[in-house]
Amino acid sequence: MESFLTWLQNLPLSLWVAESDSIWGYAFLLFVHSLGMGLTAGLAFVICLRLLGVGRSIPVSSLRVLFGLFWIGFVLNLISGVILFMTNATGDARVPVLYVKFVLLGFGVFALSRLRGFIDSERSDGAVPPSVRKTAVACIALWLGVITAGRLIAYAVESSGASLTSAAPHRIASIR
Repeated sequence: MESFLTWLQNLPLSLWVAESDSIWGYAFLLFVHSLGMGLTAGLAFVICLRLLGVGRSIPVSSLRVLFGLFWIGFVLNLISGVILFMTNATGDARVPVLYVKFVLLGFGVFALSRLRGFIDSERSDGAVPPSVRKTAVACIALWLGVITAGRLIAYAVESSGASLTSAAPHRIASIR
């Protein structure tokens, strides 16, 4: 596994993103990842809050259009996250919080898909069942966990000394 991570980290794209002073390098990928996070977690919060009673004048069925935007954000996060991981693969892969993020992300997507089942149903504009409300609360907690775990990855790598590659100056600068 170590040899694969080293290979990944030493690919020309990984090195360019990690070492480039261009705005189109590491900084741009952080921006894209933040944009994707805003779409995924932000829309998940909007959906969940509506199911919890915020904005009762908005029909729940009108939330159906948000799922397409959610998946656009998810794809942005997937692409930018993979490239960001590649810039410090040997360090990031050693911190448990990365795997916590992945688990929370999986549960967050699962919870949102359960909510979508209700939103896509014909009863969505009626009373929101308690089980859907509980799932909405769990979904908010899961997405807050994803955001927090993602933010902690850089701190965990730095504090563990897992890897201080060429990407480290950019990561350290971005967390201070």
